[in-house]
Amino acid sequence: MSTDTVGGGNESAGNAGEEAVREVLRQLKGSKLAGFIRTTNLVWRERNFQIDFLVFVPRIGLVVLEVKKWKGIVKASREEKWTQEYDSHRNEFNNASLQVLRTCGLVLQLLETAGLNRWPIRPLVVFAHEEATILKGKGPLAPQTDLILKTMISGWIDDNSSEDVSYRFTDSDFTGVKRVISAHAMEYVPPR
Repeated sequence: MSTDTVGGGNESAGNAGEEAVREVLRQLKGSKLAGFIRTTNLVWRERNFQIDFLVFVPRIGLVVLEVKKWKGIVKASREEKWTQEYDSHRNEFNNASLQVLRTCGLVLQLLETAGLNRWPIRPLVVFAHEEATILKGKGPLAPQTDLILKTMISGWIDDNSSEDVSYRFTDSDFTGVKRVISAHAMEYVPPR
C-alpha cells in the first residue's frame, strides 16, 4: 500500500509540522500501519476541510490525524478556544479536537456514500513542534479527543491497538478510499 497526497498541493511553512509527522508515519509504515493519505482542500456538501493524515492501522482501523505545529504551552480543554503561550505571547485557536471530530464525520460520510464504510474511524490531535507542552483539562473540561506529541505516535498506536482486531487493508481498499477522497479535492470554496 502506498502513501499519497490527494489534490496536489502547495507545500508551505505551515506544512512543516505535517512534514515532520509524515516522516514518523513513513518510519512506522509496514510495522504498525499499512499506509496513509494526505489531502489539500476538499469540499463536501459545501463544507471545506482538509485531512492532514488518514492513517490505515490494522489493529485500530482508520485514524484521522489533525496536526498542529504550535510551540510553547498549549492549554487544551473542552471549550471552543484553546490558548497557546510562548515567550510573552498569548494566542487563542479553535479547539483542534472539535476540528478533527468534524473531519472524522465528513470522512465517514464520504466513505458511506461510496459504500466503503468498513472500518472504525478514530480522531487524534498531534502536536508536531519540538517545543510544545500540552496541558489538558481534567474531568468535565477534558478535551474531546486524545492529544499527543509527534514522538508519541508509535506508543499511541500500541496503546490503542486491539489484539482481537486485525483489518487487512488491501491495495484495492487504499485505492478506493483515495478515489473517493480525490473526487472532492478542489480549491477552497467560501461559505455562503
